[in-house]
Amino acid sequence: MAVAVFGGDIARAADEIRIGYTPSLTGGRAGQGAHEVKAIRLALRQINAAGGVNGKKINLIIVDNQSTIPGAQAAVQKVVEQERVLALISFIISAQVLAVSDAIKNYGIPTFVGGTNVAITRRGNPWLFRIRPDDSIAARAMVKYIDEDMKLRRIGILHDSDAFGVGGADLVEQAAKERGIAIVGREKHASGETDYTARLLSLRDAGAEVMVAYSHEKDAAWIQQQYRQIGSPFKYLGSPGSQMKSTLDLSKEAAEGIYAIADFVPGQSEVNKKYAEAYKKEYNEDYDASCAWVYDALNILAQAIKTAGEDRAKIREAILAIKGYQGVLGTFSFTPNGDGCHEVSIVQIEQGKPKLLKAVSVETK
Repeated sequence: MAVAVFGGDIARAADEIRIGYTPSLTGGRAGQGAHEVKAIRLALRQINAAGGVNGKKINLIIVDNQSTIPGAQAAVQKVVEQERVLALISFIISAQVLAVSDAIKNYGIPTFVGGTNVAITRRGNPWLFRIRPDDSIAARAMVKYIDEDMKLRRIGILHDSDAFGVGGADLVEQAAKERGIAIVGREKHASGETDYTARLLSLRDAGAEVMVAYSHEKDAAWIQQQYRQIGSPFKYLGSPGSQMKSTLDLSKEAAEGIYAIADFVPGQSEVNKKYAEAYKKEYNEDYDASCAWVYDALNILAQAIKTAGEDRAKIREAILAIKGYQGVLGTFSFTPNGDGCHEVSIVQIEQGKPKLLKAVSVETK
């Protein structure tokens, strides 16, 4: 039975299941996209080598989102209307997810996302499923660490002006207020800027003891370099972008000793140990922890299709029924609003890699 969507029906074939994937292959976030593609192709090969799903191989349809919002909108339209995929794995950038949310709701297509802005799964869209821990978990974990482990009471915030950065900064402020910790300064920047010195000096002059940085990977690399250039006047605790492999490859020694939030740390569980071994064997390099979400997404989606068959509504119900799934990022138990992972890690960069300091599990509110 075909299920109607805008622009056509779901493509049916006797020997394949068509899944859409829309990474950044060009533009400012192409480095992140390249790591993601490796991760999802590893999952694809493993699933298909094991017989596929219900006797069918997965055909992964990849469309570039060009690292832009218009590119994201065009990519979703193409995979759904032209390629007629059954389900979708979409974006890690929150602004892109929010920009296509209404279209996904209208299409009625199960869609996995990596964007961490809290609003993504709280706007009444029943078709969005988040794989990574949201910013409310990260923000509370960061402020808790500042309070209980760093023993610091004056926070400065530097953040991107997009939905991810503003949303994260707001949550840090809220968590700090709950603990009676002062926010002494808040500075914002646009994505792609290269000069952050004035903002860093402003936080220094305001008396910040620690800076929380909510920025994407290339911006985070510039911030880390300039943070060192002005003498590291306060502690640095960054959002996940601060410890991504693509960030550390750019910032190099400037990242040494900084603190950050990570989805997880390689080797933290038996599942991600096995993933690390398989990735190393496949590509002869270490994987980027921040890109493993697409590996988990495809495996979770395959499990849901195996249970529900090729019916979007039933796939949605099967995803929501998943409790206690052991993935690379951690344990997945989906809430009614579509949040799957409730764990986050505090790390410190040592010799160019994140070292686990503390794992924190937080239920979303």
